[in-house]
Amino acid sequence: MNDTAKDFTDDDLRAFSEFIGKLPKPSPAADAGDPARIERAKALVAKNHCGTCHNFDFAGRDNVPRIADQREDYLAKTLREYKDNSRHGYDGTMAEVLQPVTAEEIADLAYYLARLR
Repeated sequence: MNDTAKDFTDDDLRAFSEFIGKLPKPSPAADAGDPARIERAKALVAKNHCGTCHNFDFAGRDNVPRIADQREDYLAKTLREYKDNSRHGYDGTMAEVLQPVTAEEIADLAYYLARLR
């Protein structure tokens, strides 16, 4: 996003923010989820202390985004990008945390987080 918005004026940013703010919320996942996948994801969340930065309800804070109830495809893509270092955060924490996490585990994390309300 930084590269995309680097040439925006303050007025551009305000207009863009207002536009984004008026978009309808994405539809939540239609099902409650597979209990086995959710339990695997909860174990990963505990092991990697995800709630420390994203808060225990995954609502985020400060520069750490809310990840609860986001689209599953977006979450999976973002996690993969942090892992392969094609997406950069404010520091290297996400890349470091995700290094030992497998593709299947990323899929389970995205699945779980998309179903958190």
